[in-house]
Amino acid sequence: MTAPFYFDETFFVHTVDASFEEPDHVLPVWFVPIFESEADYLEQQGIEAFEEKLFETKDELLDLTRQPLI
Repeated sequence: MTAPFYFDETFFVHTVDASFEEPDHVLPVWFVPIFESEADYLEQQGIEAFEEKLFETKDELLDLTRQPLI
């Protein structure tokens, strides 16, 4: 999961309805599909190593037609 980093902080602000107990801020999340080999790599090497792999490729993590990085 990740936060939708394309949006600025104002995206997370929610106008509260006084008749409901609602939070002032909402954190939307995206579920990003990854391959099993990538999940294994994350567990073994950690997020920093996986991010290095992301920076080394031109593929977009959110591209559903991409090939596994690992």
